[in-house]
Amino acid sequence: MTGASLVLYRPALKPLGPQRIRGRLLLIVVLIASMLATLLGRLYYVQLLDPNKPTQTAGALNNAAIVIPAPRGQILDARGRPLVDNTSTQVITLDRQALDRLPDKGASVYTELAGLLGGSANDIRRETTPCSPTVAAPCWTGQPYQPVPIATNAKTEAVLAISEHAERFPGITVRTVTQPTYPNGSLASHVLGYTTQVSEADQKADPTLGDDDQIGVSGLEEQYDKYLRGTNGTQDVLLNPQGYSVDQGAYKPPVQGDTLVTSIDLDVQKLAEQSLAQQIKDSRARGRAATSGSIVVMDPNTGRIIAAASYPTYDPQLFVGGISQADYARLTAPSANTPMLFRATQGQYAPGSTFKLISTSSLVQHREVSLKSTYPCPGSVTIDGRVKTNFDSESFAWPMTVQDILGYSCDTFFYRHAADEYYTDERRIDAGKQAREWLQRTAGAFGVGESPGVDLPAGEQASGSYADRELRQSRWEQNKKTYCAEAGRGYPEVKNIAQRNYLTRLASENCTDGWRYRAGDNADLAIGQGETTVSPLQLAIAYSAMFNGGKIMEPTFGWAVVDGTGKVVRKIQPKVKRTLDIAPSTFDYIAKSLNFGRGWAVSGAFAYLDSPYKAKIGGKTGTAEVEGKDDTSWLASWGPVSKTKDGHVTAKFVMVGMIEQAGTGAKAAGPMLKRVWDGIFGADGKKPVLPGQRAPAELPEVVQSATVGQPR
Repeated sequence: MTGASLVLYRPALKPLGPQRIRGRLLLIVVLIASMLATLLGRLYYVQLLDPNKPTQTAGALNNAAIVIPAPRGQILDARGRPLVDNTSTQVITLDRQALDRLPDKGASVYTELAGLLGGSANDIRRETTPCSPTVAAPCWTGQPYQPVPIATNAKTEAVLAISEHAERFPGITVRTVTQPTYPNGSLASHVLGYTTQVSEADQKADPTLGDDDQIGVSGLEEQYDKYLRGTNGTQDVLLNPQGYSVDQGAYKPPVQGDTLVTSIDLDVQKLAEQSLAQQIKDSRARGRAATSGSIVVMDPNTGRIIAAASYPTYDPQLFVGGISQADYARLTAPSANTPMLFRATQGQYAPGSTFKLISTSSLVQHREVSLKSTYPCPGSVTIDGRVKTNFDSESFAWPMTVQDILGYSCDTFFYRHAADEYYTDERRIDAGKQAREWLQRTAGAFGVGESPGVDLPAGEQASGSYADRELRQSRWEQNKKTYCAEAGRGYPEVKNIAQRNYLTRLASENCTDGWRYRAGDNADLAIGQGETTVSPLQLAIAYSAMFNGGKIMEPTFGWAVVDGTGKVVRKIQPKVKRTLDIAPSTFDYIAKSLNFGRGWAVSGAFAYLDSPYKAKIGGKTGTAEVEGKDDTSWLASWGPVSKTKDGHVTAKFVMVGMIEQAGTGAKAAGPMLKRVWDGIFGADGKKPVLPGQRAPAELPEVVQSATVGQPR
């Protein structure tokens, strides 16, 4: 409406009466009183009644501990000489908290350190800063209050500068610590193994490990790590609520690890390694590739290993405190030929005719041949339509005793009898019976196809292999598709036409008939060829059984663990895995057949014809063919021979030598082991490397070489 105005209606508020105001005030008072009563009651309980009542911590000090790594125990040879020792080294440490308290936060100290040690001040600061969600690597993974090692094996000039001018290096300390050292360089490196600083994964697996601990990661260092590591010490420190160290408490010194005494003899080990390296050089001079090799010297009566050499080798000192990238790249380069592979225990090679110890034992045990009969040794035999020959197609026109068959290493004899055994088994299968596979069973009994059980990490010992019907069938079922695919592809990447055609034919045959185990396979097994492989240690174990009553041993490198007081903590005894069901007379016959005193009638004796001790030793050579490579040279030998009380042949040592791609056993492994035998017998008027030509029978006296004092 024109000129009209809008008027809002507001009802008048009714004021509260005195009674309602008093009610509300009373409610508020009750609530406040109840809250105050609850607070007072809780305070009374916490202060007077609660057994776990809190205490004032604003000025309290907390205890913490700095771990002081223990020196590792020594590893000694059988006469008490150090193989692994300890050495003192200077370590420069930095107390980050002390530097943080300085007016410039330690900037001048970082700069001075960078000048002394090389690198940059920023790098030192970053690497000594405690790791956290906001601080990424590189950083310090230890406790914030613990001094950080910034230089191990510190240079003398740096140590002197810090020691003589301590006022310029607040928070910087020089400590004398012990580290493992290998006084003989690369000697026995594969046996000893190496140590390295713990990783985060190691600490997760074993929470007792400290950041500065050294642990064994290979060889005896790993196998006996729990004894060698020792017990870390501690330096208690007092921390304020901010985590800064304000005082020191109790000191508990570290305890050095126990000492491991081994059966290794330092002199025999040196002799073996020198002879191996010399033979590699000599074989290469004759035009052979001679890529690698190994020697094992074992006491057949105790199962203790006296020497074990492997070529190529490496220096375990490189790993102490952490190996450099350059050194690691050099060791793992293809051209280095895997120097860290312990060929004595990890290598798997066709043994060639050295396997005839096992074949002969099986044939005699199962009455397939007689030691009183004679047998032909033709230049060749035909098996499965394929001609198999003796070495260089040698043929002997007269019937031969088993003694001469072994001495001249007649392959065709073993081919024939292994094939006969195969056909006998096939007739059993056709009649619904199970194949006996005596040759395979005997090989397994001698330890082929199973870990030797030596006291090294499981991954550092090979099992070897041999073929049988069951293995061939299961492998074919697993790999049939691959065989057929490779046959169709034809290996176009192989440049050599003959090799390419061979591989293609082999793949094609495996595709259709790879499940078949044939007479020729059994014949190859009998002379250590085909799919038959052993490690040098396995062969030494097998030959040791000839002289110890048929015992297959689980050999050892360790002899005893001794604590700091000289007390034997643990005696390490080789175990007898099994005793062979082979007549002692059979072993005696084989040993006498292969005695080098028989001269030319024994292959492998050529290198020993002029030796005055030739009648005291014997051996069996092996020349193993390897597809696409030169032959592997073998010699398994033993001596000095004597007789037991009951008239059986025994020997003090069994020695096995092997060189890859070096030709015949007589021309490479033979002269290589002769140099070791010369040292043991003291040939050419030299002093024998082993007193009395025998391994020590008593443990040496053990005195720890390192002591650890309280750090400054």
